[in-house]
Amino acid sequence: MTTESTAGPSYVPTKWYKPEKPVVSDDAVLKVYNTLTHSKVEFVPIEAGKVKWYSCGPTVYNPSHMGHARNYVSIDINRRILQDYFNYDVEFIQNVTDIDDKIILKARHEWLFDEFVKGCGGSVNDSVVSEIESAIAEYIEKNIGEDFTGQVCDFNKWSEGIDLKEAAVNKPKLPMHIKAVKSAIDAVSNKENMPFDALMNAVKDVVVEKLDSEKGSTVTDHSIFRKCSAYWERQFDEDMKKLNVMPPTVVTRVSEYVPEIVAYVEEIIRRGYAYVTRDGSVYFNTGKFDHSNEHQYAKCQPWSKGDIALVADGEGSLSNAAAGKLSPNDFALWKASKAGEPFWDSPWGPGRPGWHIECSVMGSDFVGDKMDIHSGGIDLAFPHHDNEMAQSEAHFECKQWVNYFLHTGHLHIEGQKMSKSLKNFITIDDALEKYSSRELRMVFALVPWNSPLDFKESLVREGRSVCATLDRFFSKTRALQRERELSITNDNTENGFPKKFLEPERTLYNELSRSKTAVHRALCDNLSTAIAIRALLELVNASNVYLAQRSDESGSVRVDLLAEVTRYITRMLSVFGFRVRDDKMGWIEEGEGKDSSESHSREAIAMPFVQILSGFRDAVRTAAMNSESFEELKRVIMERCDRVRDDELLSVGVAVDDRKDGSGALIKFLTAAEKRELEAQQQERARERANKAERAERARLAREREEAERRERARVPPEMLFQDKSLYGSWDSDGLPLTDASGVELSKSSRKKLAKQLAAHKKLHEAFKKEEENTK
Repeated sequence: MTTESTAGPSYVPTKWYKPEKPVVSDDAVLKVYNTLTHSKVEFVPIEAGKVKWYSCGPTVYNPSHMGHARNYVSIDINRRILQDYFNYDVEFIQNVTDIDDKIILKARHEWLFDEFVKGCGGSVNDSVVSEIESAIAEYIEKNIGEDFTGQVCDFNKWSEGIDLKEAAVNKPKLPMHIKAVKSAIDAVSNKENMPFDALMNAVKDVVVEKLDSEKGSTVTDHSIFRKCSAYWERQFDEDMKKLNVMPPTVVTRVSEYVPEIVAYVEEIIRRGYAYVTRDGSVYFNTGKFDHSNEHQYAKCQPWSKGDIALVADGEGSLSNAAAGKLSPNDFALWKASKAGEPFWDSPWGPGRPGWHIECSVMGSDFVGDKMDIHSGGIDLAFPHHDNEMAQSEAHFECKQWVNYFLHTGHLHIEGQKMSKSLKNFITIDDALEKYSSRELRMVFALVPWNSPLDFKESLVREGRSVCATLDRFFSKTRALQRERELSITNDNTENGFPKKFLEPERTLYNELSRSKTAVHRALCDNLSTAIAIRALLELVNASNVYLAQRSDESGSVRVDLLAEVTRYITRMLSVFGFRVRDDKMGWIEEGEGKDSSESHSREAIAMPFVQILSGFRDAVRTAAMNSESFEELKRVIMERCDRVRDDELLSVGVAVDDRKDGSGALIKFLTAAEKRELEAQQQERARERANKAERAERARLAREREEAERRERARVPPEMLFQDKSLYGSWDSDGLPLTDASGVELSKSSRKKLAKQLAAHKKLHEAFKKEEENTK
C-alpha cells in the first residue's frame, strides 16, 4: 500500500510505503496464572491500557510477618511490571481491615491487661499471685484439657515428656499453649527475683483469657478498638516502606464504610440471596446462590465447598453458631454485636460487618460490577475470596465480578509452616535485622509468585549470590565509566576511545538484544521474574567475558556499550522494585538513604581523592619495579609527591603545607577565592620554573656546541694543525711553520707563540685518542 504526500506544483509527489504490522507470536502475549481457571490465560483488561486492581490488605492487630512480606512484595513486583514494563495505568485499591474478631479480642485483651497491671501497683502481692494461679488453671483446662491430667504444680514435669514437634502435627496450637503455661508458672515461682515488668510480660498470655472471660463484656468504648487497629496499621505501613512496597493508589478502611456496607447487604437481601436470623445477624444463602442457573459458588476452590472447618475459621471466633443459619455453609454478611464488641446501627439491630462483605463493598465502590484483578494470599482463596465473589455477583446480579484472581503462594520456613509455637515465626522487623530489604525482594523474585516459597538458607544464599554478582558488575562498569569521563575531562578529547564495533562488541551487543527478548518472554509468561533475572545474569556473564577478552588491549573497551548494558539491567531491576541510582548505573547501596539522589553522593565526593591516591600509587609502584637505583626511585617519589601537593590536591580545593618541625603536613580545605589565589601563585611559580628551565636548556646547548667544537679540533693531528698554505709557506718536521705564505721567515716571537699552541694541541689530541680508544 502506498500513500502519496501533498507537495507543491514543482515537486514530484513522494511515494511512501506503509510498514506492515509485525506479527506477534502467541508466546509473546502477556499471560497470567488465574485461580479462576487454574491455568495461565491471556490478560485482557476491561478497558484498553487501564487496569482496575483490588488487593486484600492487612487485618491490623499484630506485627507483620514474613508471610505478609512474601505476599505484599510479590504483589508489588507484579503491579510494577504491569505498570512500568507493560505500561498499564494501574488503579490499585487496597483495604485495611480494622473491624474483625481478632482485633476485638486483641484490643480487649490489651486494655484489660493494662488495667490489671495498673491495679497491681507495681508489685506482686499474694492476691495478685492467687489471681495468676487461678488464670493458669483455667487456661490449662480450656486450652490443654484432656492432654494434661496432673496438678498445676506438676505441669513442668509433665510437659518435659511431651514431644512438641510431634504434638503439633495433630494439635498445632498445643506447643504454644504449653509454652504460655510454663512461662507463667516459672514467673510465679521466681517472683521474688524477677522484675515486675518482666513478670507481667511472662504471665500475660494466660491472664488475659481469664480477664476477658470475666470482664470482656464491659469493654464498650469504640476508641479502645480503634486505638489498637490504628497502632498496628501504622506499623504495617512502616514495614511496607522498609520493604519498598509502593503505597496503594487508594486505601479503604472498613470502619469508614459501614453505611455503604449496610446498604450493600440490604440489596443482597432484596435480591433474595440473604436472610436475617433471630439475633439480628444477616447470612448469605450459599445454597440458593449456588443453585441459580446464573451463578456458581466457590469458583476459586470448588473442592473446598462444604469444608466446615474452613467456613468456621472464616466466620471468626466471636460468631454466634446458634444464630439460626439455614446451612453450615452460609456465612455472615452482618453480625449482631454482643456485649464487649463494637457496634453500629442497622435495620436489623446493632451489629458490625462480616469479614467477607467489607472487600465486596470497598472494591465495588471503585470498580463497580467488574474488576480486572483481585489479589491476595492463597490462604484467602476459600472461603474469603469465594464468598466475596458470591455476594458481589449476588448484589449486581452479574456472572463474573473478578476476571483474574492472582493468589500468591504459601510461605514456609525451612520446610515448615510458619508458627509461633514452632519458634519459626519471623516478623518483618526480625527479618530485616538479619537480611536486607534488597535480599528479601531478590529471594521473593527468584521464586514464581504463585508457587509455595520455602524460606531457607540455601535460597537466601542464592539471593545474596545474585545480589553480589550484580554488585560487582555495577562497581566495575561505573569505575570504567568514571575513568573514561576523567580521561576526556583531562585530555579534552575522545580520540583515545575507539567507537567502532568489532567482533567482541557485536557479540555483546547481540547478547543485549537476546536478553531483552528473553526478559520480555519471561514477563509475558506469568510475570516470571525468576527467569527474567537469570536472563539478566547471563547478560552480566557475557559482559564479563567481553571484558576478559579486552583486558590485554589498553583502551579498547567500549565503555559506552557496557554502560548501555548496565542501564538496561538497572531499568529492569527498577521495574522489579529495587531502588536504583539516579544515573541508572546500578542500584542504591544497602544502608544509604531512601532518596535516590543520595545514592552515589559518597562516590561523587570520594572519587577525586581516590583518583589522586590511585595515580600516586601507580607512579610509585611503576618506579619501584623499574628504577635501577635507590636514588632514581627517590627522585621519582619526591617529584610525584610535589605533583600531588602542587597540582592534583589543589585542583580539588585542598592545600597541603609542608612543615619543617617534623610533624605532618598541614591540610587546608580552601574557599573558592583561596583556591584561585593559590592557583595563580602556582601558575607564576610554574612560569618562573619554565623560564629557569629555558635558560638552563640554552646553557646546556651552548656547552654541547662548545664540546662538539672542541672535539672537532682535537680530532686534527698536531702535524696538520698549521697546514694552511694561505698563511704559511714552509714547516719543520713537527709541522711548526717556518715562513709565511710569501716565503718571509717568521719572527722568533711568532714561532714561539705557534710552538705553545702546537704543544697544547698535542695534549688535546692525545686525550682525544684515549677517549676514542675507551669508547671502542
